[in-house]
Amino acid sequence: MSNYSILINTCDKFEDCWNPFFLLFSKFWKDCKGKLFLNTEYKDYSYAGLDITAVKGCERNGFPRSRRATWSQCLKWALEMMDTDIVLYMQEDYFLKDKVRNDIVEEYVALMRKHSDIKCLHLTDQSVESTQPSEYTNLDEVRVKQKYRVSCQAALWRKEELLSLVREQESAWEFEEFGSKRSSAMARKYLAVSRDFVKIDEFEIIPYIFTGIVQGRWYRPVVQLFEANGIEMDYSRRGFKDEAPCHKPFMKRVEYRLKKIPKIIRCWLECRRLQECSQR
Repeated sequence: MSNYSILINTCDKFEDCWNPFFLLFSKFWKDCKGKLFLNTEYKDYSYAGLDITAVKGCERNGFPRSRRATWSQCLKWALEMMDTDIVLYMQEDYFLKDKVRNDIVEEYVALMRKHSDIKCLHLTDQSVESTQPSEYTNLDEVRVKQKYRVSCQAALWRKEELLSLVREQESAWEFEEFGSKRSSAMARKYLAVSRDFVKIDEFEIIPYIFTGIVQGRWYRPVVQLFEANGIEMDYSRRGFKDEAPCHKPFMKRVEYRLKKIPKIIRCWLECRRLQECSQR
């Protein structure tokens, strides 16, 4: 059994990312020891030389094709089928651009297995904002009260911690926002790589593009990476992010904020309850 699993979180409409992702994965992470899970909804998938489990969460859970499962529902179903305590979270557009430092990943997996109080370990300098020194070399402790304590960038998670933060009705953006608040209320130990150790484009443990697709459109630096690695892609199907309007229409933004109010209230009430429980 592997010491940890790797979840590549996706959905079926991002199928065009899977071959490029795994081509780069197989090139830049040849010594990977994690068990690979691709979080599909209904589709199966395989890539030569890699042992990939396609989750097919909607199919496994009898979810009707006439409806759309939420991002958090699919995440929950994927986590529930994993048999390891530690999960490395990634997404299908985190395209690797250089060799992964597998020795450091394994070192941090071993650290989490040894110290059960560590619930999350962020592996990039592009996730949490505020940290303080920890007792571990090159690792800082994530401050409790901050906006992105929970981030969808690459991180090692204790599976049960991640499950405890998931609420099935939430989108990915709501999971980061409200999950951070729930995490702050529970105040468990999260670590992050120190910013004087890991720096984007200088030294990265898992070097990848942050992120390859933005709001459903390609991020232009992907083109150079794909060309350098012989990956052909029809970019016209999605277009590029810089070709899209910068802002949603005013009324759409108002509608979004009004719909968000009940979620903010529900999260606030839940956080009060969680904080009271953690203080007992």
